[in-house]
Amino acid sequence: MSPGEWPRPRVVVSACLGFAAVRYSGELIPDKVVAALKEHVDFVPVCPEVEIGLGVPRPVVRLVRGEEGPRMVQPKTGEDLTERMRAFSQRFLQGLGEVEGFLLKNRSPSCALKDAKRYAHAEGGGVVGKGPGLFAQAVEEAFPLLPKEDEGRLTNPRIRAHLPLPVSPRSGVRRVGDRRRHRCCYARYTH
Repeated sequence: MSPGEWPRPRVVVSACLGFAAVRYSGELIPDKVVAALKEHVDFVPVCPEVEIGLGVPRPVVRLVRGEEGPRMVQPKTGEDLTERMRAFSQRFLQGLGEVEGFLLKNRSPSCALKDAKRYAHAEGGGVVGKGPGLFAQAVEEAFPLLPKEDEGRLTNPRIRAHLPLPVSPRSGVRRVGDRRRHRCCYARYTH
């Protein structure tokens, strides 16, 4: 890196967004924004559902209303995957190191930032609400000050124009050192 050049930001991205065919259906989702950012960003692809041992393709998983929050279940097998997803999320995020943001898959029961459907029952029943997927919820708890966006919102040109993830002074903080000393900088660039 030459003097004065900013390091490339590290951004966690849902692996199905142009990196690997890991969606429940076995698909890879080509994403134009992710493709355009590849030359400017060091992406860290992850598929939480594959990481907890689910295959590709796989039966769908759903978030089901529970007494202590949503439960991630696989209706076809009846398996409750909640604790596996929480354990993976915690391990992954604790071992992640320095990152500048997250770009996650919308409507996913693991990665959605706010639009994962919540069902009354695993086998059926109507949608009773929406909220974050289990991995995305752990991301928000672990990194409340970092920018997070989902690829669905990036179809809106106004949102895309103000995308907080590309090259920015935020990645320069990584070079300086201890992030806690620079919390005011993070607050300024993330809100």
